[in-house]
Amino acid sequence: MANIKSSKKRISVSNTKKLQNQMIRSQMNTAIKKFNAAISENDLETAKQLLPIASSKIDNAATKNVIHKNAANRKKAQIAKTLSQLEKGIMVIKVDAKTLKQAEQKAAAQKKAAEAEAVKAQRTAAKKAKEESKAGQTKKTTKKAAETTDKPAEKKTTRKTTKKAAEATEESK
Repeated sequence: MANIKSSKKRISVSNTKKLQNQMIRSQMNTAIKKFNAAISENDLETAKQLLPIASSKIDNAATKNVIHKNAANRKKAQIAKTLSQLEKGIMVIKVDAKTLKQAEQKAAAQKKAAEAEAVKAQRTAAKKAKEESKAGQTKKTTKKAAETTDKPAEKKTTRKTTKKAAEATEESK
């Protein structure tokens, strides 16, 4: 933090000028975005109405030294060119990077959802086919299988017995 009075004032003044410049730049960019939105929707009447508004905002930014005068002239030429292309019938698509990125993300999400839906449908079809094949098969039982179903299964024991326990079981028999 500055200690000298003039330094403190300079910081305060520069902060207020920064806010003013941001406001002017924001107004200019908003006017250009509205114009570009009208162009991308092929709305000729709205674009014609927005061209002088956008040009005046660009000129206002240039006169207040927010942007350079050559940059202002270039921006005005670009928007005038897109309007003339729209009037001539040339397909003009004006999108900013944020809109383009959002469109790409939306398309990717739709593609992922469609792939997930296809996998889900494939799984359900395979499951139905498996159930139909099980229902279609008749159970063939043999005599041995019929006999084994009548008797309960014997328990298998896998305990290791010691010699003394084995002798005790033999003596009890």
